[in-house]
Amino acid sequence: MKMSDLPSVSVETTIAAEPGAIYAVVVDLDAMGGFGTEFQGGRWVRGRPGELGSTFVGDQRSGDREWQTTATVVVCEPDRRFGWAVGDPEEPLARWTFTLRRVPGGTEVRYDTVLGPGESGLTKAIAARPEAEEHIIDKRLAHLQENMVKTLEGIRNRVEPS
Repeated sequence: MKMSDLPSVSVETTIAAEPGAIYAVVVDLDAMGGFGTEFQGGRWVRGRPGELGSTFVGDQRSGDREWQTTATVVVCEPDRRFGWAVGDPEEPLARWTFTLRRVPGGTEVRYDTVLGPGESGLTKAIAARPEAEEHIIDKRLAHLQENMVKTLEGIRNRVEPS
């Protein structure tokens, strides 16, 4: 796979809770910061929290590397879909989306990301080692998938009745 293919990964699970309870957690930057290992939390810097066009700064960490990203809400359908673009919304480094669908016994939650087409740390790593592009992308997608699964489990633990 190449960056020009817009690599992506999705994870999905069913959570025994109403879509509204899950959506409330998904738009809560403090809550989301405690679930995976990379996203550490963030703060809303423009617009109303969670609304279309609002912007937040996210604190990221991977190993001993720390950085910040700026993201804009590009999908906002309360209790159904919430998504953001990192960097320039017209040419983002990545797009992230939660999709919620009521099913018997709870809510099906799908969490997707698409990388690119904007420049990022990933594109810089590939530029430094173009012969390893597929390996670099595969490794990044595996890391993202692992964190996305942890995030869904964190949401489950937050909203499912004990």
